[in-house]
Amino acid sequence: MKVLIAEDDTTSRIVLQNHLKNWGYEVIAAGDGGNAWDEILTQRPEIVLIDWIMPGIDGLELCRKIRLLSNTQYIYIIFLTSKAENCDIVTALNSGADDFMSKPFDKDVFHSRIKVAERIFNYENEMRTARQKAEDSQTKLEQVNLQLELTYKKLMEAAHRAGMAEVAANVLHNVGNVLNSINVSVEIVSEKIANSEISNLQKLAHLLKQHSGNIADYLSNDPKGKHIPAYLFEAAEHLVKRKLEITENLNSLIKNVKRVKDIVKSQQLYTKNEKHRDIVHISDIIENAIEINHAGLERFKIEVIREYEELGKITIDKHRLLQMLVSIIDNAQQALTESPNQPKILKIRTAKKNNKRIKIEISDNGVGIKSEDAHKIFQQGFTTKPTGHGFGLHSCRLTANDLHGSISIHSTGVNQGATVTLELPVTEIEVKNESR
Repeated sequence: MKVLIAEDDTTSRIVLQNHLKNWGYEVIAAGDGGNAWDEILTQRPEIVLIDWIMPGIDGLELCRKIRLLSNTQYIYIIFLTSKAENCDIVTALNSGADDFMSKPFDKDVFHSRIKVAERIFNYENEMRTARQKAEDSQTKLEQVNLQLELTYKKLMEAAHRAGMAEVAANVLHNVGNVLNSINVSVEIVSEKIANSEISNLQKLAHLLKQHSGNIADYLSNDPKGKHIPAYLFEAAEHLVKRKLEITENLNSLIKNVKRVKDIVKSQQLYTKNEKHRDIVHISDIIENAIEINHAGLERFKIEVIREYEELGKITIDKHRLLQMLVSIIDNAQQALTESPNQPKILKIRTAKKNNKRIKIEISDNGVGIKSEDAHKIFQQGFTTKPTGHGFGLHSCRLTANDLHGSISIHSTGVNQGATVTLELPVTEIEVKNESR
């Protein structure tokens, strides 16, 4: 970490420089405010120690110039001066300083102040990085949404010309499922940033400023001060955990943005009547579908139970199969969210039905299906949701038929859960043994 010393007194500058080097910091020294400003612009130090009275640019002016810098990392500023009146401290802090130390200073207290500066700088830098990643993800999402609008318009024009409006609706439905996961991830990232410890750290920094004249005694003897080191350690652990959580959600965003592109590409092949096949493990496609819905499943504390029978590799249009599975799992997630049943369980099972067919069963213990609705569940336009469009399961049936398979749903009634069974023919997907 770089520390800049702006001090016109040679002896004081050398003493500070020696201490900082012994503590492992990279030191930049300047004998006046002008040279210090040049070093700040070129070297970008993380911490700056400023003497109040210097030739050229004085300490207050230098401090204000630093705070006017834009698009740069945060710089932690400590005033080192012989001025010790309360009005001087207020003036320095109002000019943008983070801390204030009167000369002559105690070496150990100075070391503690530097370590506090380093911690606060690191916390600020982590939050800046997290905010930037969130903003970048939001920008990418807006770009994808714009591209989707353009793609939607083109698909609608082509669909109307060819009598295929259903194709455009299919794209929008499948993209909508992925965008739901993207929006959940964005909300989670925003919540974690909003609930971070940075505001408490700012309060702590202000508290330390209030006791800048007797920091060692405050930390050692004051009832509140004694708790500060333990709190900083706890806050650091919390921020590291929060950083990992945000990174995980950002990675999920990146994968889901790619998934949107795959959906559009797959549908373009379909509209051209081009058959596309991939050699895959069914369990891998299921795991991809679970991952796309991961944010929602985790948010509503839904337990996923897997019971996979070894099926070897199969040949199938993986994008269209994935679209079906994402839609089915999303429906199950909504059914579980609306149900009072606890715990909330989603069970996924694969098996060979016979030598000619395999099946995938997706079960939940959610709201279930009314007996009078069971025969309508796959009809286009039928929905039990206030904001639904009745296209999801209807689209799944069309896709299953296209793959020469079948899809069915069973429920014993309200709040009894439901099981969706997807069957695919071996003759169509050509089961392959792992040993080959």
